[in-house]
Amino acid sequence: MQIDDRAIPVDSLVVVVGANGYMASESVEKLLQAGYRVRGTVRDLERHNGWMYRLFDSKWPGKFELVQVPDFLADAAFDEAFKGAAGAIYTSMPVILDTDIENVWGTSKNGLINTLEAAARAGVQRYVLGSSSKAVITTNYTGSPVELTVDSYNYDSIKEVYSGPQEDSFARRVATFSSGRALAELTFWDWVKKENPPFVANCVVPDGQFGRILDVENMNVGDTSSSGQLKRALAGEWAGVPFSLAFISDVQDSARLLVAALAKTSIKNERIFSYYKNRTWNDLRQTIRQEFPDRPELVKGPDSEITGRDVSFAPKPIARAEEILRSIGQSGFASEESILRAFVASAYPVKQ
Repeated sequence: MQIDDRAIPVDSLVVVVGANGYMASESVEKLLQAGYRVRGTVRDLERHNGWMYRLFDSKWPGKFELVQVPDFLADAAFDEAFKGAAGAIYTSMPVILDTDIENVWGTSKNGLINTLEAAARAGVQRYVLGSSSKAVITTNYTGSPVELTVDSYNYDSIKEVYSGPQEDSFARRVATFSSGRALAELTFWDWVKKENPPFVANCVVPDGQFGRILDVENMNVGDTSSSGQLKRALAGEWAGVPFSLAFISDVQDSARLLVAALAKTSIKNERIFSYYKNRTWNDLRQTIRQEFPDRPELVKGPDSEITGRDVSFAPKPIARAEEILRSIGQSGFASEESILRAFVASAYPVKQ
């Protein structure tokens, strides 16, 4: 990565919380490429130690380490992990699908604040939160067009969850998850404003994340992940695709934005959207058909019966994200075709 205006110098230590995640592992790589040392936290060191060291230590010997933080909610859980760090990236809060907002928001909020307090005590200079598109708005294929800005938050989901019945339905779980994400990000900005920590705080908001998978065997591409849903969408297994698609972007671009938000002096107190363009699951199926005409086995079964597409648009946040990507040596967001080629190359390699 090309970083001209560094807020923290080369060889500084950066903590990546939940380093084994999809976007987190890409962030680890981009940090190492940018010349930083990385300390990743994982809940289970024994489970992740081997494959992550194979992935990173061979290319950047002595620059990568893992530490175990099994309980994000424990008092001072991150104090040891953050010692000596100049920066921190919390790429993604846990995915909790529950009907009780306190279980969702309370868990996310308390873990988040634990990282913020540890960063402040350690004297971290830069902190970046990875939020979620669900904190911005609920995916909507049927309403009126909505322009999204950096001030857009999902207050509708918050209102729905607190005023509606606590029924045990998938719709309720999605609304609770969405409101939990919105409340957690609002808590983040409120905490920064009130506590005035020693670090500069930024936030990156991704939507659907696709592209390469660094380690197919060991990385979590489960039921609710974008990659896991894409696998089932390509197979025509629509019962296993619970979320409608809105914006997409390359997971590597999101990682680049996270690292830029950490490392560039010019980015301060910003909310950066990693949104490329609106697509549907059927769009992705069609693009893969076009890109791999000689591999009909990649796309099976019928297309989704859901019609239309998400009605939101975000020209100003997208333009700002592309400006940041260009400042670090990219041409802008990666194309849909290149994103899906990278996904297929890692998830469905040609057998020799």
